[in-house]
Amino acid sequence: MRVALGICPVFVLLCATTAQSQLTLATGGKARLPILVQYGATPTERYAAEELASHLQQITGARFELREVHPGEVPQNGIIVGPGHLAEAVFPEVKLSEFEGEQLTVRTKGGYLLLAGGRPRGTLYAVYRFLSAQCGVRWWTPWATHIPKKSTLRLPALAIEEKPAFEYREPFWYPAFDGDWAARNYYNGNSARLTEKHGGKIIYKGFVHTFYPLVPPEQYFEKHPEWYSLIGGKRTYQHAQLCCTNPELREFLVERVRQWLKESPEASIISISQNDWAGACECENCKAIDEREGTHAGSVLDMVNYIAERLEKEFPHVAFDTLAYQYTRKPTKTLKPRHNVIVRLCSIECNFAQPLEHPSNQAFADDIRGWSKMSNRLYVWDYTTNFAHYVQPHPNYFSLGPNVRFFHQHGVRGLFEQGAYQSHGAEFSELRAWVLAQLLWNPYQDDRKLIDEFLKGYYGKAAPYIKKYMELMHNAAKDFYMTCFTGTNAPFLNFEVLSEAEKLWQQAERAVQNNPDLLWRVKHGHLPVRYAFLTNWMRLRRECLLKGKQWPLPLSRKAVADEWLAVATGAGPKGWSPMTHVNEGGLTPQKFVERFAVDEPDPVIPESVRKTGVVPPPADIPGVDPRDCVDAQETVARITNEGNWGFYAGDPLASDGLAVKMPGNHHEWAYHIPVSSLPERAQKGKWKVYVVLRVEKKAGVDPQKDAFWAGVWDTKNWKSAGEIRGKIADTDEKSYRSYLIGTVEMHPNMYIWVAPPAAGIEGGVHVPPEKANVQAVWVDRVYLVPAE
Repeated sequence: MRVALGICPVFVLLCATTAQSQLTLATGGKARLPILVQYGATPTERYAAEELASHLQQITGARFELREVHPGEVPQNGIIVGPGHLAEAVFPEVKLSEFEGEQLTVRTKGGYLLLAGGRPRGTLYAVYRFLSAQCGVRWWTPWATHIPKKSTLRLPALAIEEKPAFEYREPFWYPAFDGDWAARNYYNGNSARLTEKHGGKIIYKGFVHTFYPLVPPEQYFEKHPEWYSLIGGKRTYQHAQLCCTNPELREFLVERVRQWLKESPEASIISISQNDWAGACECENCKAIDEREGTHAGSVLDMVNYIAERLEKEFPHVAFDTLAYQYTRKPTKTLKPRHNVIVRLCSIECNFAQPLEHPSNQAFADDIRGWSKMSNRLYVWDYTTNFAHYVQPHPNYFSLGPNVRFFHQHGVRGLFEQGAYQSHGAEFSELRAWVLAQLLWNPYQDDRKLIDEFLKGYYGKAAPYIKKYMELMHNAAKDFYMTCFTGTNAPFLNFEVLSEAEKLWQQAERAVQNNPDLLWRVKHGHLPVRYAFLTNWMRLRRECLLKGKQWPLPLSRKAVADEWLAVATGAGPKGWSPMTHVNEGGLTPQKFVERFAVDEPDPVIPESVRKTGVVPPPADIPGVDPRDCVDAQETVARITNEGNWGFYAGDPLASDGLAVKMPGNHHEWAYHIPVSSLPERAQKGKWKVYVVLRVEKKAGVDPQKDAFWAGVWDTKNWKSAGEIRGKIADTDEKSYRSYLIGTVEMHPNMYIWVAPPAAGIEGGVHVPPEKANVQAVWVDRVYLVPAE
């Protein structure tokens, strides 16, 4: 029977099994077949034979002989590894010389087992596919492998052929960079530590955002400003791109790309791609192409096509890559990438709580459909972590499989799955790396079963509780638009959800408390929930107190933080290293917990709020009906550089017992509320926007100096929609006052902000506290009153 797995180019042929057709590899801990390495085997094929011998010994306890077979020699039985004269003699029907570089076969015939494939990696993958599918080996992480024990090992009749669904596979997670793990899980991308023995890898010269590395503005702008973007009638390189239609620049780029390729002859892909910001060129020639194509991708692709055509004969093995990213994401109308050009489409704006076929992701899904019609070699750069908070719960778990399938169904040939790539310790980094690696080989596997398999294999008896946790977080976030930069106050990170999550992880720890290895793994898996508690402590304490619930942790945040740090940075198994990055920006675990060194007082819930659950409107905004207004408390506020520029603090003077405190030694818009996070009715129409705050004053400061700034910023039109600067004389320390920012025509692309006053910058840094105008600004809430 020939079985095709969906539309995936992975084919499996299984023959009927009888007792007579079985092939015995070992009985009672003794090997029955030698491993045969043929004359002319590559280093990778020899390494494949060594890997096979090592793993079979670990499985059966038997030592398998590695035997070199010379031309013309045909042993009467054995495990044939790789292509060569022996494979041709015993399996003449298998045309290994016609196999693609990663295509493989696993076959039995008489007393022989054939594990072979194309070059460079097909044979190595054949060994790993055999060990996985037929022997049950699993390489969960670089430090955790499951090897079944079978002193007797027999095989049914096999006739299997496979090749990977994607030509380029990069599960870009830190645990996946280990070379041995990567090879065993079919990772062939640029960043893994793969060497010659592994069959090498796909070298991606430049990798991404190469416009300025190719044409450094500090070297060329002064002499050739016409090579850079024309923006607002002026040539600039600041937050700009290249002028892709400039003929001299194109010739220069041909030479630069040629130089790069000569420096890296092993590269099979080179990136010619935009900078990591906007700033498209507005000159007449670029504009004409972009308007014709309906996208800024037009002028970029036109230039990349030109370079690819010029260099094709000299570098026939190289593909020329560019991005469809943010301002270039929309597909072209008529301009197609050349056959040697890769367009790499990026999903950075998507809702990762839901699969790409969900209505919330329709715009991106339409773009991939459009590009798949235009391009014969489409790649995708997908995002599978939260870059702002690597360790925070990020429930995209059940979107991974549907998305990889969606990519394959729409013609994607290469897939870069960007995760937490800078250190161990991110939420479920091990699980995501392993599951994605399996899906990149064959996306038509049941991803839920893969997740279950990993949980049971890696966490043991804790698996059922961890699965319940995953379901809990998935259900909590499913109606939230979850980006890859989700903040700590996401609505699904509420007390009810996190309290239940904490209980599940405590149960998981108890389930494996007598197994030190498993307990270590579970404790690390537990870190994200504790991270969410630490970052939202005051808000969660307020919810707990208001609802009269039981707190699931010690009452000391410092104690919880100390334990969290000890686990994150403590000793671990070989192949693992302590966490160094809490986020992509480089925040260390040590720096993260610094702000929890002193336990702050609990929020004090006003008695009226405790009894009714209702926060009354500000007393100094008379004549309003609270039912018509919008009370934006700290639950919807975001704090930039939380812990330094601002933090949640209990305050009995605040309307709900909690406020955001910003020290006075900076003037950053650290407190901000996206209008898109407000109720839908507040995202349109005219509203009077009030900020309710108090100010800790400093003795001896002129009362006419600024005490705070506040405003509404319109990101769509890039201008202020209203702004005030409050004077010290007009503020109070002992009570909150309401300040009208203005009457604003609201739309979702706005945010409301509050900042301490600008007391000055010295030496490029904020003024020291002793020179600030005020000690601190305390923000209770933003209050919106209908203006119509």
